[in-house]
Amino acid sequence: MSSQAINVEAVIVFDEGKIDRELQYPEFEAIMDGFVPIPEFAHRQMSAVYLRINPSLRITACVFFLAEFEAGGMIAKRWNVPLQALADNAARGPDLGAGPIALACYSQCPIDWQKTKLWDPVMEPGRNSFVLMKKAIAANRLGLVFPRSEREAETESAPDQQNLRANLEREFATTMRTRLAHTLKEQRLRINTLKNRMALKLDGLKREHQIRLDNYQQRLDHADEAVKHASSRIQELEHELALKDGKIEGLREYYEHKLRALQQDGGAEIEALEAGFAEQLQAKLEESTEHMQQLLDMREMELFYRQQQEESLREELAVLQRERDSLLNHGAVQLLAPMKKAGISFVVFAPGCGQLTLSADEVPDYMADPVAFAAERTGLSLQSYKLWLDHHHSPYCTAVNSDGEECGQGVKRVLEPADFHDGESNRCEHHRSQNSNYVAGRS
Repeated sequence: MSSQAINVEAVIVFDEGKIDRELQYPEFEAIMDGFVPIPEFAHRQMSAVYLRINPSLRITACVFFLAEFEAGGMIAKRWNVPLQALADNAARGPDLGAGPIALACYSQCPIDWQKTKLWDPVMEPGRNSFVLMKKAIAANRLGLVFPRSEREAETESAPDQQNLRANLEREFATTMRTRLAHTLKEQRLRINTLKNRMALKLDGLKREHQIRLDNYQQRLDHADEAVKHASSRIQELEHELALKDGKIEGLREYYEHKLRALQQDGGAEIEALEAGFAEQLQAKLEESTEHMQQLLDMREMELFYRQQQEESLREELAVLQRERDSLLNHGAVQLLAPMKKAGISFVVFAPGCGQLTLSADEVPDYMADPVAFAAERTGLSLQSYKLWLDHHHSPYCTAVNSDGEECGQGVKRVLEPADFHDGESNRCEHHRSQNSNYVAGRS
């Protein structure tokens, strides 16, 4: 019997479904430690596979992981995936020539909080990740060298014909059962991979639909606000016009009455009165026009000063935010640097996200605004996430009746943020039907 074979570690990087490069594990460790950059991977998230290979150039373990690269092609400092621990605890996968491999991927992750840092292999014909890796390792372009194992000759007595036949039948039955089990395992993996892809695609469509709904709702709110403002301004102008018409009508009646009373005094006096009436009327019109122009100029100056004040306040706010971030980051660096060096991660719970694993670099962002951090993880805007959070804490109808009071009737709680729609999920059946009729009327 021979001594146990020694496996060799390697890393294969995929790009657009094809193998981009093959690395021995010491080469990948140099990249992780920041000694060797890969400029063409700068600002990209690459799909890679950690492999264990036996002396027969057969794959015995696979970990499908995602690697993030920063500027200059250096691997991200916050990146930390325990590849060897995942391989040691992985469940069984397909048979690639040396029996069932140890497989860790998105659909089959032995460490739950590392799931988001993994990806699923492609199982489609012609692009099958396992087939591509099997061929690449068999070609041995990495030049893998294995230490020789000492072999011990062991003589065994030859079995008789009946025992040999029985042993062969048992071995054949065992082989067929094992092959059937491997086939079922591979099909389950394929099904789970397809399910995860469809779930991710559905989540993306939900987020896109929610963003479009938010945009339409904002445009509708802006249009309603503009209509209200225009209606209010029209009423003000109509009121001012009515007052001016009343004044002009009063002056006209006064001078016409005076003109009729003095018609007998002669044509010259009448002409003088008519001229005086016209001059006074023109003066009143010019005075009113000048007054309105002054009011308009004052409003423009007020608007100009207000814009200057807003710009000044924005600049002060930006300075204060930078100072706050600087203080927060400086304090966080002193406190979290030893923890980061020790490889400690932080686990928090956020509504709608579940359990989140934070690296030391992400702790300041989470501490600065936990709600915004959770909203970003769910893929929603901050406003949409806050609306869902209020609904999740207290699910009731928020529609406002004619008295200005909320309905308050209990509604079904929406558990997932991506499934929440403002104006629908937080409405009872009565107000939901009213909202549908209102939208139909507007269209």
